[in-house]
Amino acid sequence: MTWLNFGILGIGGALLSIPILLHFLMQPKPKEMVFPAMRFLLERQHANRSRMRIRHFLLLLMRCLLIGLLAIALAGPSVASEDYSNWLTLGGIGFSGIMVGIVLLLASFRQPRSLPLLAILGALFLGHLGVGGWMVSKVINSESANLIGNDQAPVAALVVVDTSPRMDYRNQNLTRLEQAKEFGQWLIRQFPSDSQVCVLATDNDRPFFSVDVGAAERRLDKLEITFSPISIPETLNDGLGILEKAQQERKEIYLISDLTRAGWSESNSKTLIRKLKKDEATSLFVIDVGIENPTNFSLDPLNLSDVEITAEGKFSIGSMLRRKGNAAQRTVKMSIERPDRSRPVVRDDKVIFPDSDLHSQTLTKEIRENASVPVKFTFGDQLELGTYHGSVEIEGQDGLGFDNQRFFTIRVGQVKKVLVIYPENVNPIVIPSLLAPYDKVESGTARYDVEQVEQSEFVEAGVDLEDYDAVFVLDPQPVDDQTWGIFESYVTSGGGLSIFLGYNAASGGLADPSFSTKSAARVLTGNLDRQWLSDEDNPDLFLSPAELTHPVFSLVRDNPTSVLWNRFPIFIHWGLDPVENEELPTQTLLRYSNREPAVIERELGEGKILVMTTPITEYGNVRGRKMWNSLLTGKPLPAFMLLTGIANYLTQTDSEFLNVQVGQTVSFENSLREYPETYQAFSPDEERLPSRVNSVSDQIRFRVTDQPGHYRLK
Repeated sequence: MTWLNFGILGIGGALLSIPILLHFLMQPKPKEMVFPAMRFLLERQHANRSRMRIRHFLLLLMRCLLIGLLAIALAGPSVASEDYSNWLTLGGIGFSGIMVGIVLLLASFRQPRSLPLLAILGALFLGHLGVGGWMVSKVINSESANLIGNDQAPVAALVVVDTSPRMDYRNQNLTRLEQAKEFGQWLIRQFPSDSQVCVLATDNDRPFFSVDVGAAERRLDKLEITFSPISIPETLNDGLGILEKAQQERKEIYLISDLTRAGWSESNSKTLIRKLKKDEATSLFVIDVGIENPTNFSLDPLNLSDVEITAEGKFSIGSMLRRKGNAAQRTVKMSIERPDRSRPVVRDDKVIFPDSDLHSQTLTKEIRENASVPVKFTFGDQLELGTYHGSVEIEGQDGLGFDNQRFFTIRVGQVKKVLVIYPENVNPIVIPSLLAPYDKVESGTARYDVEQVEQSEFVEAGVDLEDYDAVFVLDPQPVDDQTWGIFESYVTSGGGLSIFLGYNAASGGLADPSFSTKSAARVLTGNLDRQWLSDEDNPDLFLSPAELTHPVFSLVRDNPTSVLWNRFPIFIHWGLDPVENEELPTQTLLRYSNREPAVIERELGEGKILVMTTPITEYGNVRGRKMWNSLLTGKPLPAFMLLTGIANYLTQTDSEFLNVQVGQTVSFENSLREYPETYQAFSPDEERLPSRVNSVSDQIRFRVTDQPGHYRLK
């Protein structure tokens, strides 16, 4: 045991002399009396003296105990947390020993004395003294430096505050984060002034010790809700690293959270448990600021049928309205903001956003207890070309407001013109059926206008490629240098070209020489060298993307569990001998499982070329020859996602970045021939002034998407 104010024990010991002096000074003095029956008086005096002696001794004991306990309390005892139960046991033994001692004292003054009783009580008293002394020595020798109730010894403290959106739940006009801050402020004030305090939130920030306790309080007061938090175990793992560097021997962790299950990660929790078991000297305290039986309405993430539509296009928005708590009724509103070219604008250090709606719809839904109902809005009004912001919101008050509103952005753009070039022995139906389905063409809502031309007609008629946003060349037959030059000129001027190599590029089992000329190598990124084969009965070759960061994989990235590439084996593909050219940036976007290139990108002037070394036109068994792949067999979802991503990328459609998750980096094309180099970037927060972003290599990258809402460039 340790004492914070050891000197008070000395003062308390000195004060014990006061009841002792009072005891002796207040003894009654004998009075002389002349009385004939002296014998009876002496007997009465002897009996009274025995009773008074016992009473005075008990009074002395109570006075001494009172002053002693007061001195001990003022001295501020503190015990190790792991020995707390031992000290409680020791206190019980001490109290029992005092009671046995009092009974022994009373029995010793009693007349006549009972020697067997005195012997038993004496043995019990000595036993209490022995056991109590043994436990005192054991606890003192095993006590660590981690003390409870010690407000003087310096401490290295890690105060972890959950700042996830759930902590914005309001109850009794106080959010969980506000309550956590109040408790944290009180806690920090208990630490000695020379303590090291690290206030850490679940915002993935770097842990550090504040300059002093006051700085830690200010750091805690500035904490805000984080819309892309990391898990609590991950935060604690980061904080343990800085505690290991602390100078103080006494180390404590305080976690303040609503302890919702969503804040915990199983894998990181196991790592945290292992670390805490190794560091037994660090104490962990958990403070729960959650409430029992919370109620809440919420909207699931929105599901948009289309992000980019034509002026005649239609789109729908779906979600799930959820209820936690008793059955209730709620109205959900979908609104589309009216574009205002004069806004956003900064006035008096505040951002003024557009404030009127172009369109709005409402739905009223009944929700059973702890249930959910679907909500769906459809919009088909004709819109001018441009970008439109909107939201879906639950009307009415709710304890947790952040999940009551979801945001979306759509773009109304021009129809993109696509040309498909194919030889007579190839069926080109996959491209038009995917990019321009018949029902959307009939309704005028198709995003692409797809035209088809045979390769021989294309060469003879001299089709002008400048009229098209993208060109697909499917399994081409031998191509002369003049045609390669036409393709290169088209791409250099800003067009998008995609070539799918296959069976028709072969001549006598080898690559046709026309695919290995200098003109061909500039377009194809290299020369065709040979065909790679896989066993049809036991195929072990398939597309195997290493990462999905490129825009052509936008749809694949959004549905990773739906893409099982090994279900669509590749039987034959071309090998490509790359031709190095520093002036023509080239990168491999996708490889096969044998690590050979599958999709290669090359930049030529203002445009791009994508080359795939296996065809995308084989729908089943091909008569008279082997199949090259099974990409279009069964339910070819991966191939459709890849083709759509290629079409969007070649037509410079950056619609994948119109709707992003909080924390996601936004990147899109910004050709300086058409658009400015510098923009003001406005966040949804009207209190935050716009930041400056520049176009680098004809591309804009914006990283500060730290809260839900609409982000705008001006």
